[in-house]
Amino acid sequence: MPLPHIDASLEEMRRGLDELGMVGVAFSCSVFNRSTAEEEFEPLYEEMNARGTALFFHPCQNGICSPFINDYGFTAAAGASLEDTAIVLHLIKRNIPVRYPNIKIIIPHLGGLIPMQLARLDGQAHTPDLLGPPSAMARSLYYDTVGWGSQAALRCACEAFGADHLVPGSDFSALLAVESYRRTFEYIKESRLSDQEIEKILYSNASALFDFDKPAPRRTRLQGRDRDLMR
Repeated sequence: MPLPHIDASLEEMRRGLDELGMVGVAFSCSVFNRSTAEEEFEPLYEEMNARGTALFFHPCQNGICSPFINDYGFTAAAGASLEDTAIVLHLIKRNIPVRYPNIKIIIPHLGGLIPMQLARLDGQAHTPDLLGPPSAMARSLYYDTVGWGSQAALRCACEAFGADHLVPGSDFSALLAVESYRRTFEYIKESRLSDQEIEKILYSNASALFDFDKPAPRRTRLQGRDRDLMR
């Protein structure tokens, strides 16, 4: 979405979903150092909820705007996971999973620190305006499997969220610098997860999440500008 421009984003959402047959929408975790869970983006959540569409978040490599991360050179190596963590916390604080239950929200990189924080969040997030336990809201989201080959992180996320809420991710093209595209998925097959869990993660969950079995919407004839962009 062309954030932070609300009207332009609503128009692009309409064009992408209605004309181009896209299956969802992508947000950065923040824009101009503002969380995309903030109230100013509420019209977009309302529209996505009405449509029942998927929403994928991704870090924008700002190291959660922290000199404790960026000044030490960990903007990408650790900052990306902290961005994933922060956007889940912001979504919980704003009760977005409860208020907009029809949006299928996907968080990358196995959810950052969230799998290890569920019990602590329930025990210490004493925020009176929460509409449910933080752990329940976190478990209602989906998480992709990009974990740079970490079996420990994969098992932790699977135990925290359940295999039904993990979907395959590739991190294309970032991971190609360290591993092949094939390895990105093979590490799941080589895990100690059960065959049933692996089957769900690699094949079943995404198909159900994106309604791959439904006929694609008929695409309208491309206008001149769109034809130019596709050349």
